[in-house]
Amino acid sequence: MLSWMKLESTRSHQVAIAGQVSDKETGLTIGNAIVEITAMPEKFQTKRSLQALRYGSGWETLAKRCDRTISAIDGFFYFLDLPPGEYTLTASLPGAATRYKIATIAVNVTQNQPKFAFAKLTLSPSGIRGKVTDSQGVAIARVNVKIPDSGESTVTDDKGNFELIGLEAPKQEKNKRTVTVVVSAKGYQEQTETLQFSLGEVVKKNIQLTKQNGTEVKKNNTS
Repeated sequence: MLSWMKLESTRSHQVAIAGQVSDKETGLTIGNAIVEITAMPEKFQTKRSLQALRYGSGWETLAKRCDRTISAIDGFFYFLDLPPGEYTLTASLPGAATRYKIATIAVNVTQNQPKFAFAKLTLSPSGIRGKVTDSQGVAIARVNVKIPDSGESTVTDDKGNFELIGLEAPKQEKNKRTVTVVVSAKGYQEQTETLQFSLGEVVKKNIQLTKQNGTEVKKNNTS
């Protein structure tokens, strides 16, 4: 007579982490970001070590692993079949390490969570933003704002606002990049500003332009 044994799923006590990567300044989602688990419970560390042995020297070059994935075009990512515990996740952009500061978040996932823990990772870009007005404080639209050395440029919107986000900066946060910004618009005197920012920092600079046929004194407001 055969006797039956009830087998428990080895994944019955597993949990999941899902999340989304976005730009801290613009709020736009970021695809193709590398999301990696950098701190983990001992059980997951054991799983990771076993998989690393299996792949050998090719382990580090894998784009997707049990502890690493890539965000989709809408910024979403997920990790499945994780043992409960505390995890630390980081997100970075390949090829843009000097434009965005690495994002880090700690997540504690338990068996009591209904489906998954959600982790929102926001990458902090380097850049400049501000507003261009005339001497009366009236916003000027379609003003050219350019960094001649790199060729990066933008124009102000209808409210005079501008932003150059995702600019290169030194990898060391304590160091700053110095840029020369040229601001020009038809009918106004061209103006040059020298600005500094570090990795993950967006500097705000408001600028007043003087009309070419006017006698106003140029003033700069920093806020």
